[in-house]
Amino acid sequence: MAILQPIINIAETLVTKNVTDAIISPGSRNAPLTIALARHPQINALSVSDERSAAFIAMGMAQVKNKPVVICCTSGSAAYNYAPAVAEAFFQEIPLVILTADRPSEWIHQHDGQTIYQENIYGKHVKASYQIGADYSHPDARWHIERVMNEAINTANTFPKGPVHINIPLREPFYPSAGEQVVFERPRNIRQHSAKASLSQETWEELLSQIEDYSKVMVIAGQDAINPEVNQALQGLQEEFGFVVVGDLIANTKGEFVANHDLYLGLIDESYAPELLITFGKSVISKSLKQFIRKHKPEAHWHVQSSTHLIDTYQSLTDIVPIAPEDFFKELFESLDMRAYKMGDEEKSFEYQEQWFSLERKSSRYIHQVLSESDTWNEFSTYYKVMENIPAGSQLHLANSMAVRYANYLHLPNINEVEVFANRGTSGIDGCVSTAVGAALATDAQVYLLVGDVAFFYDRNALWNNFLPSNLTIILENNSGGGIFRMIDGPSQQPELEPFFETSQKMTAKLTAEESNMEYLSATNFEQLKNILTTIPQKSNRARLFEIHTNSVENTAFFKKFKTNFIV
Repeated sequence: MAILQPIINIAETLVTKNVTDAIISPGSRNAPLTIALARHPQINALSVSDERSAAFIAMGMAQVKNKPVVICCTSGSAAYNYAPAVAEAFFQEIPLVILTADRPSEWIHQHDGQTIYQENIYGKHVKASYQIGADYSHPDARWHIERVMNEAINTANTFPKGPVHINIPLREPFYPSAGEQVVFERPRNIRQHSAKASLSQETWEELLSQIEDYSKVMVIAGQDAINPEVNQALQGLQEEFGFVVVGDLIANTKGEFVANHDLYLGLIDESYAPELLITFGKSVISKSLKQFIRKHKPEAHWHVQSSTHLIDTYQSLTDIVPIAPEDFFKELFESLDMRAYKMGDEEKSFEYQEQWFSLERKSSRYIHQVLSESDTWNEFSTYYKVMENIPAGSQLHLANSMAVRYANYLHLPNINEVEVFANRGTSGIDGCVSTAVGAALATDAQVYLLVGDVAFFYDRNALWNNFLPSNLTIILENNSGGGIFRMIDGPSQQPELEPFFETSQKMTAKLTAEESNMEYLSATNFEQLKNILTTIPQKSNRARLFEIHTNSVENTAFFKKFKTNFIV
């Protein structure tokens, strides 16, 4: 197998650069890669047959570990099945190293099996794409593979992080002879050093002088991981300088910030609009928040990010501040604090902040009163009760569609001690279960997934493996279809609602749980739900699936009444 030694060495290059997890999907063309990854003693290699699920599992692992994970597949359509996760990872800035085996280029479009156009297959949804030559005997070919692997991994790890693709044509023979030892040769590690961006003193002075011109300053946090430095600085800016900090659940802004905005944003006027808007992070869940800011545009809008890519979500951008959010907000707080000290304590106006806090207090009381006292069996009330029982220190994954939207109304106190994840890069339902499985494989914390029935059954191949982690709990809200379409005025008023939008079905997950050796409980009323609620915080020696059955029509009626009955 000497002719494929450079391919075997790819595994050693990965380890040298601290890439030690790989999700492999079975095939013959990728056999040399599979053997290299599986036999390397420092690589944790797992096998997942469904490539779409495999890629999302890898993404969940990479997100938690904050470092690249390898996905490896055979040639042909297998590579296309990675595409949904690759796109999600790209927009969420999660690093993946994609190794796709390929046929030599002369065999493309020659009626040979598993042969498609794989070069640049992921288009703009990867940070970089590389093509390896099909012959490895010449020393320059070995040098090229080594250089490409170094560049690819460095690129995946460079801000903004993201997926990279290496397409590898392979000729037969693929397999070592019986008894032949696989030897890993030591490769070069070409390191890429990071540089920290900073603002000039002149720029800081300009920004600080601008802030003094505004009495209504709002910070909107987009999706991000928990960042204690950012949260501490935001808390200081709010408490001492009257900033209003708004964050969806997936922003992981842990503190006493504005969080119930989805309930009342459609009911307030322009007096609540900021004069200066500061944003950071990625996407927000709340459509109402985006619409409110787009309608009532601020005089100035600064977006803080460690790159100069122009992101204008609210159609009001005036300045890009190209430094890390933790550095910006820490420096901003300290600078304002020092300026206040030098100038003497002036009477600061918290009138704008109190406008928002008054609504927060009122909406919090309303949410708690309605949902804790409700005796009407419905989906939203069960979300409230489930989320009340998510233990501190755990991870909460929210599937797309109604799960992430319901949860965004429910910023309960215990959730401040929980890190929240959701696939909001592309907001698809296709890999929500797989992502949670991957996350559970990468942490010792308890991992909880809230998911609807359509998203669950669409991705139940996530459970089709031999290593389901015992720290995974799936709470499946089964309303027998895509209930979100009953919530939306357009599809809910069409005669095609049930067969073509809601796609009604009568499936349950009981057999899926049994086949996957998962602990299973179900509930169709509040009394049965109590058993699930008491079990949620407990640890188990196997993965768990709790299924809650509700009626889509009743869910819609309750949720719409909940929203319309709140008065500002």
